[in-house]
Amino acid sequence: MSSVTNGATLRHSRVWDMLTFIASFEKGVTLTQVQAYMLASHGLKFRTTAQYLYECRLAGFLTERDRLWHVTERQRKALLGKVG
Repeated sequence: MSSVTNGATLRHSRVWDMLTFIASFEKGVTLTQVQAYMLASHGLKFRTTAQYLYECRLAGFLTERDRLWHVTERQRKALLGKVG
């Protein structure tokens, strides 16, 4: 019997994956790069990814400078703690 992932758990893993992807680029990434990654990795619509980015910015996980998305230092430390 396979286990079914609930919506919140699935969303959480997608957001962490998106944040990890963005953090892997020191100079930042464009909205289109993030959207293309999330489409290829998770099958998300561009609009859904844009909503994730907006919510993460409000939560203080991301900043946008010169049309490039960056992970905040606080979030970078949280990612390193989770991975390491």
